[in-house]
Parts: sequence; structure tokens; C-alpha cells
Amino acid sequence: MARISVDVPERLKDEVKETAERKNFKNPSEYIRQALREKLEEDSELDPELLLRAIKVKQENVETQSLEEVREEIT
Repeated sequence: MARISVDVPERLKDEVKETAERKNFKNPSEYIRQALREKLEEDSELDPELLLRAIKVKQENVETQSLEEVREEIT
């Protein structure tokens, strides 16, 4: 297994440890791994704003745009 090292404030470290215990994780590392998995999955989902734009484009029967073009337009 690969290792990533991150420095965090003591307060955050304590909060992670307490939350991991409360949620019955074996240790804080297991909790952090799960949190990372969930965040990566969340970030990989299609942005609702992009989805609405794609629907609007289709309904208006206008020139199609790539996902990157839509992202650039709304950011």
C-alpha cells in the first residue's frame, strides 16, 4: 500500500481520531481512506449545473459543446 503524509493541526487530528472511534473504524487511517474514497467518488460525478446545461442545449437544438467547453463557459 502506498503512503501519503499530510500535516494537520492537532485539533483536526483529534477530531479525526474521535470520529473514527465513534464510527467504529479500526483506526484513524481507515477512516481517512474511506473519506478519501467518498470524496473522489463525489468529485467524479457529473456536476448538476453541467447536466442542466447539456439538457438545455439539447432542448434548444443548438450547436453541441464538449464537456470542457461547458465547464469553461460556466466557471
